[in-house]
Amino acid sequence: MKDSILKYTSPYVSPDRYVILGGHRDSWVFGGIDPQSGAAVVHEIVRSFGKLKQNGWRPRRTIIFASWDAEEFGLLGSTEWAEDNVKVLQERAVAYINADSSVEGNYTLRVDCTPLMYSLVYNLTKEIPSPDEGFEGRSLYESWLEKNPWKDVPWINKLGSGNDFEVFFQRLGIASGRARYTKNWKVDKFSSYPVYHSVYETYEIVEQYYDPTFKNHRAVAQVRGGLVFELANSLVLPFDCRDYAEALKSYARIIYNMTQKYPTEVTTYSVSLDPLLSAVKNFSEAASDFHRRLQQLDTRKLLGVRSWNDQLMFLERAFIDPLGLPGTPFYRHIIFAPNRHNKYAGVSFPGIYDALFDISNQADQRKAWEEVKRQISIAAYIVQAAAGTLREPS
Repeated sequence: MKDSILKYTSPYVSPDRYVILGGHRDSWVFGGIDPQSGAAVVHEIVRSFGKLKQNGWRPRRTIIFASWDAEEFGLLGSTEWAEDNVKVLQERAVAYINADSSVEGNYTLRVDCTPLMYSLVYNLTKEIPSPDEGFEGRSLYESWLEKNPWKDVPWINKLGSGNDFEVFFQRLGIASGRARYTKNWKVDKFSSYPVYHSVYETYEIVEQYYDPTFKNHRAVAQVRGGLVFELANSLVLPFDCRDYAEALKSYARIIYNMTQKYPTEVTTYSVSLDPLLSAVKNFSEAASDFHRRLQQLDTRKLLGVRSWNDQLMFLERAFIDPLGLPGTPFYRHIIFAPNRHNKYAGVSFPGIYDALFDISNQADQRKAWEEVKRQISIAAYIVQAAAGTLREPS
């Protein structure tokens, strides 16, 4: 196993802050979709950044392009590289953008990312032309919104696992995201895509059926490359902690609704979500205050800007519990983790979620509900601590 790492070092402003674009190159058979449709996009993004460099452009932060080996055998390449460089990554990594398969369908865009990137993704896709039929002259955001809406914005998935972002996001707390073109999940109920990891997953099937003109590949390249560009080049990191606050409110409501299915047990075992709800409220207030102060930031003072950016960079780290989740110590993110019953899907407040899952069938009810209370306490403590990272330094 050998990893190929191309490090693009910038001498401009913050060379010790890293934005990473990574995808794997190994496959089970021919890998026409997984991973080569993603690897091709990485190569195209590297070529594009190379042209910018030839024209004299330099990013504000270092960009690392990574090609991982042994993803299919347990995410080994990315995990071992991150473990070898854990201290540096914890101190310096701003974000990780994953670049596996670029297509798993040809219906609309799919994005999975941390809430910190929601606004960035929405703003970026408004600047990219849609490749979809019937949306000529309109933006990718518009076609995505029409085909997969959630309230008044396009739907963004939680990050689960099963891919190379796992070690960066779930273990180290580095803000992460990924994008690809997907199928219509309301119609196509099957998991993944029909030729997944099979001998039929070839370049020819991509060229003839999935993306004959490669226009969807281009859109995905523009999204992934645009994310890297904005994260590496923006004066102030394009993270919005208010989106995280709204997400936490939504996730806390989900947990509250789960507990309401057991009114007798909640009363009997004195289970209360008040500490978590209070912590989420405090985080929301801290996020709003942080954004208010951001509007007054004097961007001419580069040390002040760097301090501000570091607060944003380290926010995701604040949700990491060094002890990890029960039974899965590798997963340390208190807000997001893979579903125990589907590793590819993500769940929110996983410690509480898993403690409540199938709790009525637990033999020792008192012990089971004590674990729920313990997980509520851990989540409340972590969220409250995260709120503290957003406060104005004294």
